[in-house]
Amino acid sequence: VDAVNEGTSKSKSKLRLFVFGDSYVDTGNWRKSIGSSWKEPYGITFPGKPSGRFSDGRVLTDYIASYLGIRTPIAYKWRKEVKRSNLEYGMNFAYGGTGVLDTLANQPNMTTQIDFFQRLVEQKVYGKQDLDNSVGLISVAGNDYATYLAGNTHDL
Repeated sequence: VDAVNEGTSKSKSKLRLFVFGDSYVDTGNWRKSIGSSWKEPYGITFPGKPSGRFSDGRVLTDYIASYLGIRTPIAYKWRKEVKRSNLEYGMNFAYGGTGVLDTLANQPNMTTQIDFFQRLVEQKVYGKQDLDNSVGLISVAGNDYATYLAGNTHDL
């Protein structure tokens, strides 16, 4: 039993989580100067101050990372401002308000988020071994629908 548990914990420590989507999983990709997620009441229960999450506490990304036994991956916007070791848990490309298509939030949609990820792979920030032992989290809620409805109210 110990050998099984030991093997599981070792594999968990090497897992990487790559996150794509909207506000349900965004951990701080909006610029502070324009993002309401950097203002109270966001963050009041976790981490105690606004942190870029569109929640007063944790978002789905935080829970999934915890379940996997890893730290929440760094938000893409911070990738150049942190030590390389902070990238070992993966990366979060999600932007609140976005969708599969362009939405009312002028932020990177799903295609652009995937392009960001692909560039990092091409730049060898993440290699084959990293990708072989990774999990992708995709969250897309209602922003595409809201954008469609906002532009097509005459059809209702």
